[in-house]
Amino acid sequence: MKSSWSDFFNNRKKILSFFALVVLTILVAILFSKFLIWNESRIGKIFNDPILGRFKPINVSALIGVLTNGAIFLAILSLLKRPSTTIYLLVAITMMCIIRGLSIYLVVLEPPVNIIPLRDPLLELSFYQGQVLLKDLFFSGHTANIILSGLLVENVRTKRIIIFLGLVVGVLLVLQHVHYSIDVLAAPVFAILTYKLSILIGNLWIINTTGIEKRHGKIWDELGFISRAKKLSGPKT
Repeated sequence: MKSSWSDFFNNRKKILSFFALVVLTILVAILFSKFLIWNESRIGKIFNDPILGRFKPINVSALIGVLTNGAIFLAILSLLKRPSTTIYLLVAITMMCIIRGLSIYLVVLEPPVNIIPLRDPLLELSFYQGQVLLKDLFFSGHTANIILSGLLVENVRTKRIIIFLGLVVGVLLVLQHVHYSIDVLAAPVFAILTYKLSILIGNLWIINTTGIEKRHGKIWDELGFISRAKKLSGPKT
């Protein structure tokens, strides 16, 4: 049986656990933004990317913004419908900030030589103190966040659409030289890792604490490929 928000907020233990997670997520996000600002002052290495060297950058900032915001909005709209998926989302945001922070700290890169900076006025005004970030490179946050949000969504069709948009955004980021190709290629791997950890932590901590139904996090099954294969193979005789 799936939980509803009305049932969820009838339990004080669930409410306290939920708001503790909200506060934790906000604090981690703020610390991560401060880390990104500090990271801009670090001297990194320039990666000789064989893919970026083959073409000049193309400014597709507007398209990246539309696809990114559209995909994230679609995912959040779906995830906020139930408390369990909302909790998984909050855990995933926290884990992505931590994992990406560690990755950027360990892999210090200078931006591509011909980069066309990707502007995000909302983030620049709210979290980045008016700065345009150029060194939050390995791995691509845009690509990983979209794919992660797609993995969290339960509806198979919506999940596939969002993940596809994440891959498209990754290609566009390379076209604009916002990221090295390795940043984008690594993003799906880190998105899957973050998703798996988020499901595990959600199940072990938040979900068990609040008594909400658990999720298994089997990606191939959640994408509908296993169930489709079973239908195509037909019943055993």
